[in-house]
This record gives sequence, structure tokens and C-alpha cells, in this order.
Amino acid sequence: MTESALQSQLLLRAPIELPDLRLFRRNVGVARSIRDGAITRFGIKGQPDLYGLWRGGGFVEVELKSKNGRLRPEQAAYAAWCASWGVAHLILTESENDTVTSWIASLRLTQPK
Repeated sequence: MTESALQSQLLLRAPIELPDLRLFRRNVGVARSIRDGAITRFGIKGQPDLYGLWRGGGFVEVELKSKNGRLRPEQAAYAAWCASWGVAHLILTESENDTVTSWIASLRLTQPK
């Protein structure tokens, strides 16, 4: 299954199974204005696909990977930065079984006590 399809499934199931977590899609890239050709960059290279906010203040960064997906160097650097700042950062990889269920279980472990 594609990373995009898995992400969609996760974003649909998470509010039901993790009602105290809100996940948000993050876009990183470049856009060109059709009006004047101006280029706008958005996001930071290496930022994960999603970020989540737990009710009460917890925060988690979430990088999703398909079975054959690999971390790019800037993604590994962002993960290291998160670790140095004590920010929860998950790299969730597609599994042979029910991927989204295992991802939800991993997310549940980041919930603040």
C-alpha cells in the first residue's frame, strides 16, 4: 500500500481510537505563483508528515514510511534534533499485519501521563 493511502487511513481512524490526540498533515515544499512566478518555500526540509497535539499539552512528530520507504538525511537530522530537545518523534513503518492498528498503538505510547 502507498504511504499516502496509509496516511489517509491513519487520519481517519486516529480521532476515533485516540480521541485525546489531534493529528495534522504537514506539507513541505515549494510553490510557484501563477500570477507572477514568485517562488514560496514552506515547511522545513526533513519535517515529518504529521504532527500531533495531545489534550493537555503533549506533542508528537510522526514520520510515516511505506515498506520500502527510507529516511532521507534531512529527515534523520530532524529526528536527531527532536531527540536532543526531548520532543517525541515516531518513525512508523508499514508492517506485514494491520499497519494502521500498530501505528495507533505506537502513538498511544506517546500520550503524556
